[in-house]
Amino acid sequence: MHFLFAWRYFRGKYAFQAIQIIAWVSIFAIAIGTAALITILSVSNGFTDVVKGLYADFYADIRIVPTEGKFFTIQNEQLAQVHKLEGVNAVSKVIENRALLVKDGFQTVALVKGVENAYGKINNIKKYLKRGETAIGDVNNPLLIMGIGVEQKLGLFQSMIGDSVQLYAVNRSGKSITQVDQLNSLIAKQSGAFSVQQEFDEQYVFTNAAFAQYLFDLSPNQVSAIELSIDTKKEKNIRANLNSILGPGYVIQNKYQQNADLYNIMELEKWIIFAILALVMLVASFNLVGTLTMLIIEKQKDIQVLSAMGASEWGIQKIFLSLSAIISIVGAFIGGGLASIFIALQYKFHLIKLEGNSFVIDYYPIKPEATDYLAIIGLVIFISLLAGWIPSKRAAAKVYRG
Repeated sequence: MHFLFAWRYFRGKYAFQAIQIIAWVSIFAIAIGTAALITILSVSNGFTDVVKGLYADFYADIRIVPTEGKFFTIQNEQLAQVHKLEGVNAVSKVIENRALLVKDGFQTVALVKGVENAYGKINNIKKYLKRGETAIGDVNNPLLIMGIGVEQKLGLFQSMIGDSVQLYAVNRSGKSITQVDQLNSLIAKQSGAFSVQQEFDEQYVFTNAAFAQYLFDLSPNQVSAIELSIDTKKEKNIRANLNSILGPGYVIQNKYQQNADLYNIMELEKWIIFAILALVMLVASFNLVGTLTMLIIEKQKDIQVLSAMGASEWGIQKIFLSLSAIISIVGAFIGGGLASIFIALQYKFHLIKLEGNSFVIDYYPIKPEATDYLAIIGLVIFISLLAGWIPSKRAAAKVYRG
C-alpha cells in the first residue's frame, strides 16, 4: 500500500511546479551517475579482456618449472609420456636465459627463449608478427624472432630482415656477463619481429631450443621449462598425470597462475574505480535529500490525513522511503539505457579512439557485464534508502510529536 501512495506522489502534480523540476533534476543526476558508472566499468572490462587476451596468446596453457634452480633435466621417456596424455595438443622444451646481443656498436640484454617447432601451437606469436616470418632455424642455422623493442635497441628496425647478430652468454664456469673469458659467443640471423606489448617487445627473443642449449652450455635434456597446449576442460586430469610422471620438485602453472598478480591487480583496479564513482554518486545524492524534503513539505496535509486515519509513524516513513527508491530507480533505468546505447555504438563503430598508435588497438575497448549492472542497481537502491531515511523519518516524527 505504501508503494502505491509513493507512486501516486511521484506521478502527481504539485502546487509549485518547481518541485517537479527539482525532482527531475535529481532523476537526471542519478541517470548521469549511473551511465558513467556502467560505461567506465565496461571500458575497464574491455581493457582487462584485451590485456588478458595478449597474455593468453603469449603464455602457454600449462608451464612446468622446477621448484628450485633455473634449469632441470627431463628424460626422453618422461617427455614421451607427456606427449601421449589425453588432452595434450602440443609440447615444447623451453630454454630461457639472458644473453647480450650486439650489432654494429649497438647492444642490449635480452631474454632468449629457445623453443621447439611445436611452439607455434602453444604460443600465438605469429598473430603479432610485424615483419619477416616466425622461423627459428636449427642448431647449425639459428634464426631469431625479436620483439620490436629489442630490434630497435640493436638498430635493426631500419634494416632488411636477415642481418646477423652476435650473442654472448655466460657459460657453466662463468658467473658474470662482464667477464669476456666466461662468455660463449655465437652468431644468429634475424628472421622476424613481433609486437605484443611493451613488456614482451623489449625483452624477448625466440630461437630454436637446440641452439639455446648450445649457447647457454646445457646438455640436450636440460631445460628451463616444459610448455604445453591443452584442452582446458581436461586440465585437472592432465595436472594429476603430470604429477605422476614427473614426481616432486616441479611447479605446474596454468595461464592464470603464471600471471596471478596481474589478474588480481586488474580486478582490484576495477573495484577501486567502482568505489570512487560510488562516492561521487553518494555526494550527488544530497540533491535527492533536498528534493524529498520539499516533497514532504508539499504533502504535509496528506501526512496529517494518513495519521488521522491510523497510519503508523513507520508506515508514513515507508511511503517516502519508497518515493526515494522510485526516483532513484527511474534515474538508474534511464542511465542504464543511455549507457547501453553508448556501449553498443562504441562496440560497433569505435566512436572514441585511443591517442597514439602504441597499443594493439586504436579505440577504447568496451564490454558490459551483468554483474556490473546488478552492483550498480544495488548501489542506487542503497543510496536512495540512505538519502530518504532522514527526511522521511523527520516527516513522520513531526506528525506524531506535534
